[in-house]
Amino acid sequence: MISAHKFLLPLAGCLALMPACGDGVGRDGGRDSNASDGNVVDSGASPDTGGTEDSGVAADSGQAGSDAGGSFRLEVVNGFGSGVYAAGSTVHVWSAASTTNEVALPWSGDSSLLAEPNEWHSSFVMPARNVTMTANRQSQPVTLTVETFNGSTSRPKTVRYHFPRAMRGVVLFSHGTGGSSTYIQSAEAFALALALVQRGYGVVGTEAEEAVAGDLNGDGKQRWFSGPAFRADNVDLRNMQLLFASFEMRGLIPAGTPKFALGMSNGGAFSHYLGTVGSSPVAGDFPQLRFRAIVGYCADASGSQSASMTMTPSAWFMCGAEDNPDVSNTEARANSLMLMRRSIPTDYIEHPPSPLYDERFTRIEGISVETSRAMVAELRAAGFVDASGFVNRDGDSIGQFIVDNPTRFPTIVRQRDSLGSIRSQVKVVRAEHSMYADYAQRNIAFFDRFNPAR
Repeated sequence: MISAHKFLLPLAGCLALMPACGDGVGRDGGRDSNASDGNVVDSGASPDTGGTEDSGVAADSGQAGSDAGGSFRLEVVNGFGSGVYAAGSTVHVWSAASTTNEVALPWSGDSSLLAEPNEWHSSFVMPARNVTMTANRQSQPVTLTVETFNGSTSRPKTVRYHFPRAMRGVVLFSHGTGGSSTYIQSAEAFALALALVQRGYGVVGTEAEEAVAGDLNGDGKQRWFSGPAFRADNVDLRNMQLLFASFEMRGLIPAGTPKFALGMSNGGAFSHYLGTVGSSPVAGDFPQLRFRAIVGYCADASGSQSASMTMTPSAWFMCGAEDNPDVSNTEARANSLMLMRRSIPTDYIEHPPSPLYDERFTRIEGISVETSRAMVAELRAAGFVDASGFVNRDGDSIGQFIVDNPTRFPTIVRQRDSLGSIRSQVKVVRAEHSMYADYAQRNIAFFDRFNPAR
């Protein structure tokens, strides 16, 4: 057994911000990973003071407190978004909680205004008065244990896990096409993993057989086998059966521990597929694969036909500006509605675009506040951020532009080990095909509903 911290070498083969890096890779490699019409003036103390932290989203010339034009001051403590906003405008706030060792707790202060007071990122409509929000956070260090296992084949695959004491459930994280076990360590996925651990869940990230074997079925992609057929010789199902049986045999997971699954893109589809195993013709071959609830990110799951078969509570967490041609929000919503008609508990979200605040890239391990601000300034200077603070070009084309014009982005280009992660953060704020932690607490609440150990 090897105990390892949750950071890895960059994914080999990733070039700059190019999308070929896949949708689920390590913290320092590429990964796949709301609307504001208010203007803001930067304000506040240095983040190092623990006081109000500033953000450069669409600055204007407003003054502190109310003015004759009906603008009022927002103060964000331990977070970002402070400034002066017009009454009636939509305003976004973000917690400064680290994605590597902290958990964002519910907001306090004027938190009753927030649409999502329990999430690290939320929005509200500015009232005709000054407002103070405090982003609460808690230290949550987690070291993932890293091991290899062969499963049902001779090919070694990597598994990364953390099982807290008095564990009340375990959550399997599944990567997207072209990804690997390092998906669980990507910024947005790991932020969710930290929150799960804080709530008593164990977390596991592993990889599809094709992640180590290459394209086995000739479809030109390396990903999980997720149906629609259910076969006893499905290599990924066999691997997951043996993995969880091994955990149980070794006493790492007590027998009967409730299991849950989530994943991104193809990993989301695989998660929905796993939720259907218990009601499939091969259920008897996979007694370990009984999941209490499923959340799939950016996956419609239509290919597995799971919505017509599953008896497992299942949720679809989608992106509002989905740009993967193989993913349909319309089909995802239809599948969620199908479960509703079948009286199977479900949830559906379309994550909307949000402004790019100056400190956004601090969500990437190793990028400081000062560096993030310089990076965002370079994107603004290139015309990629509009007057309201929203990114106005898709993440892939911005990535290609940076590759073609590196001298215009000196700070960004210097982050060689994080270029794929930068692209992913751009895609998150654009609400394109990407993993996001903006509804981490809603995800956990969905699992909690069906956890008998709650």
